[in-house]
Amino acid sequence: MLFVLEAVSPHPALPVAAAALEAAFYFYAAGSLTAYMMQDWVATTDELFAAGATFTLLVWGFAYTYVAFEAVAPGSFSAPIDPGGQRTWMELMFLSIAVLSGVGLSDILPVTPFARAVVMLEAFTGVMYLALVVSRLVALTMLAAKERK
Repeated sequence: MLFVLEAVSPHPALPVAAAALEAAFYFYAAGSLTAYMMQDWVATTDELFAAGATFTLLVWGFAYTYVAFEAVAPGSFSAPIDPGGQRTWMELMFLSIAVLSGVGLSDILPVTPFARAVVMLEAFTGVMYLALVVSRLVALTMLAAKERK
């Protein structure tokens, strides 16, 4: 609704509010799926699919967080092409997936201290996601396979 409102009546605060709300919704959904995956001691097929969906939700949540930062403080992120320009959603999504996956291969760089802090938080989230959620689901799957033998 905020994006539609911005198209009809542009206001500088609307993109920030829309991106912040979208990030909050994605993080809420990721937290809910994580809680769902942690509630029992059996790794079902839907929990394995939820692991991938949760990763995607985290990527989008951080990407929209970066969009909000870029709208509030233009120049928070830089790139070799048009270093001082406004970063697009796709560029910030690329940064998010590179950081969360632990690959870190991105040409988009956080420049301001606050942007760097959020990128560090995302990197830590990615490591902890793999360590806690994915390794737990793999262990439960292997345990179930061992019990069937």
